[in-house]
Parts: sequence; C-alpha cells; structure tokens
Amino acid sequence: MPPTPFCCPRCGKELPLGDLNVSADMALCRACGFSGAFLQVASVPLISDEEMARPPKRVKLRKGFDDALNIICRPKRTPLWFLLPFTALWSGVSISGIYGSQLIKGEFDLTQSLFGLPFLIGTIVLVGFILLTAFGTMTITLTRGYIRIFYGVFGLGRTQEMGCEKGTTVSIEMSNIQVNRKSQPHIVLRSGEQKLKFGALSLSAETRTFVAAVLRRAGSGG
Repeated sequence: MPPTPFCCPRCGKELPLGDLNVSADMALCRACGFSGAFLQVASVPLISDEEMARPPKRVKLRKGFDDALNIICRPKRTPLWFLLPFTALWSGVSISGIYGSQLIKGEFDLTQSLFGLPFLIGTIVLVGFILLTAFGTMTITLTRGYIRIFYGVFGLGRTQEMGCEKGTTVSIEMSNIQVNRKSQPHIVLRSGEQKLKFGALSLSAETRTFVAAVLRRAGSGG
C-alpha cells in the first residue's frame, strides 16, 4: 500500500516530503503559505458542503452581519434526568432541615446556619448546572480575523476572544480536565503567540469534531 499523504492543515493540499519535518512537527505549504505544526492539527477532519449542511443535533449554523459565521451549540439534556431528582432530594432535605426549621420556629441559630453553608453553596452550584443544561448555549462567532466564544444562560456566562491571524490552526487535544480520571479532549486554536481552548465539558464528541472542522474550513477560506 502507498504511504498515507500528509496534508496541509489549512487548505488540505498534499504536502511533499521535502516540506515536512516530522520530528519537529513542522510543515510548509507552498499552496497557501501555511507554516507551523501539522500532526496535532491532523486530528481535525476536512468538512464538505454536504456535511456542513447536516450538523449534529442541537447545533445550528447561522450567517450574521458582515459575513460573520455563528455556530450555536446547545448541551444535551440527558443529565437533567439525574440532576433534577438529586438536587430536589439532596438540597430539599438539607436546606429545609437546616434553614426551614429556623424559619418555622422564628429563631436564628448561628452554629446551625454556618453548618448549612456548604449545602447552600452546593445547591447554588447544582441549580446553575441545571440552568446551563436546560437553557444554556455556546455561541461561537467567527468574523474576519476574530473569534468570540460565549457560553452561558440568559446573557450571563463566560466569554473568550482571540484575534485570528493568517496561519491560525485548529486542533483537538487532551485537556487537563478529567472526568472519572480520564482526560477530556478540547478544541485548541493557535494564532501566533495566542492560544484559545474550549469545549472539554460543554461539547459532546460529535459536536466537538464538527465545530473544529467548521472552524478549520472557515480559517482556510472554504
């Protein structure tokens, strides 16, 4: 069998061996001018028009003003089957037992109230996860030379931004975030000295691959 060709991570053109340095993970594409790492970027597939027209469930592509591309991702609601009853039971029993009894008696117990603070904080965190799972969205806005990522609910949340110069690469790499002692992959964008990482917990594997492929295609001008 002939060896598998190496392709440019930006434009997808096959790279001659003379323009590769595998040990240093460096490549030069004379077709589009790309110069940089290519092995990690190879984890992101090229995507066709047909595949872009069929995004995963709970993912939408929209064109905005000034040819901005918006990728809107909504989390799966499956965790709600666990979060809702667990929060209702765990928080309901603890909060009502610690603070509800004080309200009924009309008495304030400082020791009991301080003891209940971890349960109160845990309840706030759980309710936050429930709201994100039920109503939260991740919106990735890509314009010429700029990317903005917002993840939150009802206008409240976290925003990440980065300028995208010529030669920006998109890869899927393992993050430092672990679930059940397993590192979770995330999307990594590199532009010069800048780096933007996202999607380790908020995106499913299928959605993560699709988003990375769309960003790679957008970066190559496709």
